[in-house]
Amino acid sequence: MDQAYFFAAILTVTAIANGAQAQQPKVVVLSFTGAGGSTARVQVVRALKGQADFATKSDADRVIDDRGLRLETAGGRAELTDALDVDYIFWGRVKGKGSSARTEIRVAGRSGETLTGYEAGAPGTSKGNRLIQEAARTALAEVLELAPPGKRKRKETAVVVTAEASVPTGAAAATTSTAPAPPKTKPRQDSKADAKKQSKKKKNKETDGATKLPVFEIFVGGGPRLRNIDFNVGDGSGGTENRNFDSGAYADVGGYFLVRPLGRSDNPALQGIVIQGDGGVGFGLNAQPQGTGITNNVTTWRALGQVGYLYPLIKGLQVGGLVGAGVDTFDIDVNSVLPSIQYIYVRVGAALSYMVFKDFLGFRVDGGFRKPFSFGDLEAAFGNNSSAIGFDATAMVGGKLDIGFTYGFRFIWEYYKLDFSGATDPQQPSFSGGPGSGTDSAMTYQFLVGWSL
Repeated sequence: MDQAYFFAAILTVTAIANGAQAQQPKVVVLSFTGAGGSTARVQVVRALKGQADFATKSDADRVIDDRGLRLETAGGRAELTDALDVDYIFWGRVKGKGSSARTEIRVAGRSGETLTGYEAGAPGTSKGNRLIQEAARTALAEVLELAPPGKRKRKETAVVVTAEASVPTGAAAATTSTAPAPPKTKPRQDSKADAKKQSKKKKNKETDGATKLPVFEIFVGGGPRLRNIDFNVGDGSGGTENRNFDSGAYADVGGYFLVRPLGRSDNPALQGIVIQGDGGVGFGLNAQPQGTGITNNVTTWRALGQVGYLYPLIKGLQVGGLVGAGVDTFDIDVNSVLPSIQYIYVRVGAALSYMVFKDFLGFRVDGGFRKPFSFGDLEAAFGNNSSAIGFDATAMVGGKLDIGFTYGFRFIWEYYKLDFSGATDPQQPSFSGGPGSGTDSAMTYQFLVGWSL
């Protein structure tokens, strides 16, 4: 009899333990952005061990990439919880650097709505790690009260499939036909209201985990640049003569900056607004017109300012366009072959950017149309009714580290097609004797480093 009681007690304890384990919530802890984000995530995982079951981050990343989910939206988070069958999503970011950094933790439920958020210390320090773990455990306790796992129903379709697998084919068909359609569950209004009320009590009122974009990026560097000018102009007797300049490779220093005024906005549509500036200066360039024995100094510089929109379509992908104005100067000492040139132009272009491997490696491509409306001394030398159109293309491969350091390799191609006509000024030493045409092209290779904020 005693043995019977003993075995009954063991079975009872086992059942209770299994029941308690079944009540444990299931969570997934996503990446934390910012410097020290990986350390902050580790502390959250450590804090929740023993209090929750886990879906792996690798499974979450695969679902996010395969479905192109936008986790800054409640809908994207809801789809992720459904795909992983988890009760809560933990995510966040680290603001600042060093001992003054702050760790933000956010938690969303099955509806995708943010339920709570906490701010803790700097990851990597003993005190900061302890505060992060305390904040994670407190957040879990709070969401268990706001939206307990047991209060949200699983989808009925999974139950139907299981039933079908355990009965004969005929019975399965009957079960499928008579089973009610899965109810469309909606988030409980009282839970949503409670979550909003709780979030208002937080010091930090950011309520979602939108992918934040850098508000400022700057790249500087240099490399070789090649320029080829090839003009055929009137010779004064009904024919044409060639005027050309082939620079070969010369040193060029340049770069660009990009500003996203609302890059940290919670609204992705506002994150896409951009201001961009490009520029470069050439060094060590000179020319020696054939037969003159004279060396002419050449200076070149260029600048382009643009405003535009690069919309973040899916994780890592941005598409859009830019419009702006620029100047491209080729200044040469007075000679009888080529005048100084200064294109002042407007530009309209398209752009696409994609991060292949997180923030560490990605690419951007641009293409644009240029319309010069001023040519410098070209108009006096080759015709005051001259016209031109231009095109450009840019390709860049690069990325950034968590600390903000940026790097890249950039290739730029620029091309102008010119038609010369109109009156010329004989006072200009390189003036032509009639109409003509020509091309002006340049290729630039740059290795760039910089910083992003």
